[in-house]
Amino acid sequence: MALKFVFDNKRTFKLNHSFSHTPMLMDNVECDNYRSDDSVSRWGLLRNQEFLAIWFVGSMTSTIRWLEVLALGIFVFDLTGSPFQVAMMLILRKLPLVFVGPLTGVLAERANRRSVMISCLLVMSLICLGFAVLSWNGHLSVSYLGLSAVLNGLFWTLENPVRRPLIGEIVGTPQLGAAMSLDAVTFSGTRLLGPLLGGVFLEFSGLGGVFIAGGVLYFLAALVSLKIRAHSHIYIEKSTSLKVLLGNALHLLRSHRLLTGILAVTIIFNLWGIPFLSMIPVIGKEVLGLSPLPVGLLVSVEGAGALLGALYIVANGKLQHYRRLYTYGVLLYLVMVLGFSQMQWVFPSAVCLLLVGLGGGFFGAMQSALILMCVPPEMRSRMMGVLSLCIGTGALGFFHIGVLADWLGTQMAVATCALEGLLMLLIVRLIWPEVVGDQALPQHEPSIFVGRNQGSCPGVGEG
Repeated sequence: MALKFVFDNKRTFKLNHSFSHTPMLMDNVECDNYRSDDSVSRWGLLRNQEFLAIWFVGSMTSTIRWLEVLALGIFVFDLTGSPFQVAMMLILRKLPLVFVGPLTGVLAERANRRSVMISCLLVMSLICLGFAVLSWNGHLSVSYLGLSAVLNGLFWTLENPVRRPLIGEIVGTPQLGAAMSLDAVTFSGTRLLGPLLGGVFLEFSGLGGVFIAGGVLYFLAALVSLKIRAHSHIYIEKSTSLKVLLGNALHLLRSHRLLTGILAVTIIFNLWGIPFLSMIPVIGKEVLGLSPLPVGLLVSVEGAGALLGALYIVANGKLQHYRRLYTYGVLLYLVMVLGFSQMQWVFPSAVCLLLVGLGGGFFGAMQSALILMCVPPEMRSRMMGVLSLCIGTGALGFFHIGVLADWLGTQMAVATCALEGLLMLLIVRLIWPEVVGDQALPQHEPSIFVGRNQGSCPGVGEG
């Protein structure tokens, strides 16, 4: 079984396979023949119980992620006094995205996503409780914290190829942009709540309390996941090799300029943007002289800005502006990171972080929606796996900023990374001008059951 991708003279993506099925129109690469649907109510999604369940799962796991990032950053810096060791925790968290992300995307198409998600949530709950016990017994070293970061990174590889495609299957393409915007609102809100909770738990209950909170939230997410039915619009025959499936995804990526440009912007954000967050606890303690709780509040300001950005898109975002919000959001983010690196007082630092978050909110609200709109439904998990790989390049970014911080000092390292990112964003804008063009929805969303012998198609809820 092999898949073949063909592009006609109108740059229209088609999918052919060895069976007698008629090739089907899937997606116009240049997005010329798209329609927009402004009549879809964003807030109407809140009446969809399955969407609420998958939304809640995302909010819990994201809260844990940001809670642990802040708490581990402060704890490791107090333990070692090294900004590079702080950055190393986030490097270890990102590495699984690089090495496992694309493979997870392929494997997700062969499994029941709901079952995979519930099982992994329960496993993570037990892991958190185990680390809490180690902390209370005084056995939690930097090595164990590094292991914790890797395990959380492995779980993170499921976010894009498992949970977010489930959102697309639950709501359908016409509501995909609205659903991802609402999901981004929650993600941004957890960037506000997570660091605040991390500072509170670390200050009043130690790192053991942080892990207990994570274990409880993972367990709650697993319980709520039971409300989700096992959607499966696309079926991949297990005899289809992983090499073929990955090859098809890479072929589509090479042929799709817009998709390539979107992923290039993601790489810039993760290499030169997001790594500065690992330096906020260091700057908060070294430059601003803050204790863990005020540092948590400072990081939460960035989350508040991200929440405002995502809320703006939910309330006022127009489909045609999605790409510009995505790309110029990264521009605003990097400019404000540069400003933050030069601040010496708490209030102007907080203002810069608020605007940093605003840009990040625009970017985050659009990222998954644009990827899912660009590819045919049967390839969403694979391309979201590729997105995970692009996000995972942030491991190099954290290594880069950690080395620079030990060499040049924390503030100069942050400024250098921001300037590098701005230069690369300009280059991407020149090579792929499509990243600031108009966006629209595809006209068609046919279901193609790839790699399945002729016969009946699986119904909703099957593998």
